[in-house]
Amino acid sequence: MAKLYSIEGKAPAVDPDAFVHPDAVLIGDVRIGPGCYIGPCACLRGDFGRIRLEAGAIVQDTCVIHTFPEQEVLIETGGLLGHGAVIHG
Repeated sequence: MAKLYSIEGKAPAVDPDAFVHPDAVLIGDVRIGPGCYIGPCACLRGDFGRIRLEAGAIVQDTCVIHTFPEQEVLIETGGLLGHGAVIHG
């Protein structure tokens, strides 16, 4: 099972139809939609703001997604982040 961590009362929510690799890390306000794929060693840090992946989004191996305070990072339906991408916004 993936590493899921709550912070300040916010916990990751993963749709049952999504796949999150056991070596991925999800922290805080992270929302994973149906049919999404989160690859090994990906790190999604929703400790300052929300990260939301819509249906079918793909986050490949070793990607990092992090937010600015009170902001949201949205990966839209069918969006793809290639291996090792870093998104900070």
